[in-house]
Amino acid sequence: MIRALWVFVLGAIASGGFAPVAQWWLFPLALAFFIVHTINQRAGRRALLSFMFALGFFAPMLHWSSSFVGSLPWLLLTIMSALFYIPLAIAVRSKRFLWIIFPALWVAIEFVRNRFPFGGFAWGRAGYLAVDSPYSETIAYVGVAGGSFLLALIAVAIYRVITDFRIYWIPALILLAFIPQYSAIPVGEVTITAVQGNVPRLGYEISTQVRKVFENHANETIRASARSMENPPDVYIWPEDGADIDPLKNGREEITSLVSKVNAPIIFGSVGKDNLNRPVNLSILWRDGGAVSIYQKQHLAPFGEYIPLRALAASVSPLVDQVTDFVPGSSWKYHYVDKAIIAPLICFEVADDHLIRQAVLQSNIFIAQTNNATYGRSAQSWQQLQITRSRALEYHRSIASISTVGVSAMIDPKGGVINDLKPYTTDSLTATLSLYNQITPAHQNGLRAEYGSLAIAIMAVVVALAGLIRRWTNRR
Repeated sequence: MIRALWVFVLGAIASGGFAPVAQWWLFPLALAFFIVHTINQRAGRRALLSFMFALGFFAPMLHWSSSFVGSLPWLLLTIMSALFYIPLAIAVRSKRFLWIIFPALWVAIEFVRNRFPFGGFAWGRAGYLAVDSPYSETIAYVGVAGGSFLLALIAVAIYRVITDFRIYWIPALILLAFIPQYSAIPVGEVTITAVQGNVPRLGYEISTQVRKVFENHANETIRASARSMENPPDVYIWPEDGADIDPLKNGREEITSLVSKVNAPIIFGSVGKDNLNRPVNLSILWRDGGAVSIYQKQHLAPFGEYIPLRALAASVSPLVDQVTDFVPGSSWKYHYVDKAIIAPLICFEVADDHLIRQAVLQSNIFIAQTNNATYGRSAQSWQQLQITRSRALEYHRSIASISTVGVSAMIDPKGGVINDLKPYTTDSLTATLSLYNQITPAHQNGLRAEYGSLAIAIMAVVVALAGLIRRWTNRR
């Protein structure tokens, strides 16, 4: 029992790699000590310890999910996420091939968790931490999945150094930090002003504050325009839910008038209605003549934009009845501004590998439009910004990330923050971002890292099951 509690604490320490602590090295260090306490234990105990570590890992990281809906949904999400990591018990059977089996199983677990159930939940991937580590350049070559493999491999290296004094791991880890930078030639640039309008009140009540939220963004856009009359931006961008006044119908004249005043197009997030009067989450490019291009969010957030297992979910949270199921889009639509071919990522879409692999093929810049007001003053926005920065590094794309309340930032192709805004304020920021159309090695190598890890994990599972069957047969 004491060992299980200690492993739970190690999981909590590992979560410190992510915001709000945000010290990437805590993850591999804690993971190394998890191996120390788990390896060579009996199968049942290894399974329990793997679950306890993951429980400690996700509980503090995902605490933001309890911001306005209470503790029960947070606990359920934490437990569900932790259950995926029970197969780690197979990786820590012995030291034999630990260096390949353990990282592969970690990546394979992330592969499954990122896709199931309900389209997956990709929060807490180890590879996101790489953007803040000395190994950040590896992401452009092997993707976020490869970054997860690397962070888990570092944990194995630390384990081998502290238990067996295998010092040859130390120069290997140092050399990995000197991978050549990925570079590409820009094909142009675009000047973007991102507007963070803020909201009157944090929480799910934003749907009742639609008019005020729109006015906040409109007024700040006008102020930003006045400040940049001598050097106006090519386009303004607003966050998700920045213009939920149904601009394609009721708010058409207001938006057109605003675009005329600031003398530049605006890309804004909006909730609209489809032909069957069902809600849709949109990113819309608006010029003087009206809507030019409309992207409909494809990866909807379960329990936020639609409710799976609605009857069961209603028994967990009374807020379920306030959620009307949105309708997902089925394809990409890009916003064209001069040379910029903009792929809009709405909220949790920044964590969807499949969507981004599609988007990068035809775009030369990303924007990330999100609404973090529903998570209060938690670390959720900082964690999401880290995911966004990882995507910039992975695909060598500049990203303008804009939130209703923050954290809003302009991000360079190395994942660095050019400038940002103070959260929970009304303000804007402007940057000239480079455009790139090259496809990084990570585009294919990220998939190879996942499928290769999955193959190794399946073989490890088969071998472990064969061993259990053999022992069971011998006992008979």
